[in-house]
Amino acid sequence: MAIRAEGFSWGAGSAAYQVEGAWSQDGKGPSVWDAFTHRRRGAAPLQRLSAAAPPSGDVASDSYRNAGRDLEALGRLGVSHYRFSLAWPRLLPNGTLPASPAGLLYYSRLLSGLRQRGVEPVVTLFHWDLPQRLQDAYGGWQNPALVDLFRDYAELCFTHFGDRVRYWLTIDSPYLVAWHGYATGKLAPGLRSGREAGYRAAHHLLKAHAKVWHLYNDHFRPIQGGKVSIALSSHWIRPLRMTESDIKECQKSLDFVLGWFAKPIFIDGDYPQSMKTYLSAGLPEFTEAEKKFIKGTADFFALSFGATLSFHLVDSDMIFQQQESLSLRPLLYWINSEYNKPEIFIVENSWFVSGSTKLDDFKYMNYLKDFIMDTLKAIRYDGVTVIGYTAWSLMDGFEWLRGYNVRRGLFYVDFQSQAKKLMLKSSGVFYQKLIQDNGFPPHLKIARIYFQACQSVLS
Repeated sequence: MAIRAEGFSWGAGSAAYQVEGAWSQDGKGPSVWDAFTHRRRGAAPLQRLSAAAPPSGDVASDSYRNAGRDLEALGRLGVSHYRFSLAWPRLLPNGTLPASPAGLLYYSRLLSGLRQRGVEPVVTLFHWDLPQRLQDAYGGWQNPALVDLFRDYAELCFTHFGDRVRYWLTIDSPYLVAWHGYATGKLAPGLRSGREAGYRAAHHLLKAHAKVWHLYNDHFRPIQGGKVSIALSSHWIRPLRMTESDIKECQKSLDFVLGWFAKPIFIDGDYPQSMKTYLSAGLPEFTEAEKKFIKGTADFFALSFGATLSFHLVDSDMIFQQQESLSLRPLLYWINSEYNKPEIFIVENSWFVSGSTKLDDFKYMNYLKDFIMDTLKAIRYDGVTVIGYTAWSLMDGFEWLRGYNVRRGLFYVDFQSQAKKLMLKSSGVFYQKLIQDNGFPPHLKIARIYFQACQSVLS
């Protein structure tokens, strides 16, 4: 099954805190994730990972010092695009101007290197690493002041980098940022402030996204011609029993995770009715002017589906006693039906394998195959418009709450080594061949691709 759609984009992705390391180098300010992991460690940050130390992204995959290595890896895969994030505290150490010359130079060189290799940058402005200074001074996303501060940061990025970027993502997985950053405390900044704090943070995240979209649309799009969206993460859920009641509970579950952010942006500027009914006074309200301002602030639907959210960070009370599933195809069909048939860009997808896995990651390769097959079936048989697919991630890195206990990279990283060399895994070989054929070609059986991937790694 091959994709013959003109312009379909195959890519790989990463997030700054997961791979960059150099957490305090060249004047970079601390992020909420630096503070969160150091607090859990209960000691001064270490410059090298040790088996005894609780994990952090202090060094991670060391991408800040190895941009050329990463560019070579992307060229070897043959990807069309690379999704990565800018570290807000690397560019603005205090969260506001002045900007760091070293930070501006690092990302400028990375973007130029991508362009020279014909790789399209897909750039995320905020992938969870809020400057700690803004958390300390304002209380982070609970404070409406963050809306304008985020707008100012985005303006800096559009001004300095927009001539080389056609695809921007404002925020990654606002559900996780708001709910687990401010309500449950599972993720940075680690505040266990309850439901209303989570809803309040989400309210400001939506406003911040909309403000940045309008900034780009009004002042930068006429010159730069790019597109802006927000990366929304989701799970998929099946009814425990095929009854009308259970089916409605599945709809409600999707409303409480994906629809929380997708409905305001893609439909009418307001929260899902199921949330408004179920949560009563706990959910903030948008004014009519705010609804108009938020509605339509995405140029495509950016979807994240995989191990960071599914089965792990969707709270049980948002499952409503139904069954989670790893099926990507029905989720794509549901988004297509629910949100007026948008262009869907899969900006993160994969699962994980054990941290002890090295180059022969055949289990991960099988997950990748199933997800990509689901994507191609949704395109061919269900009439869903998918414009790109992003395997996550380019290389092994810091996996948030799981630290270095799992791996999700197409390239292996030995975290104990000084060099941090990237080594292509079997999944990387497999993905490389799919990219070459623009999907699963009818004349080549999957078993043969598997065999070639295995031979490449084991030889």
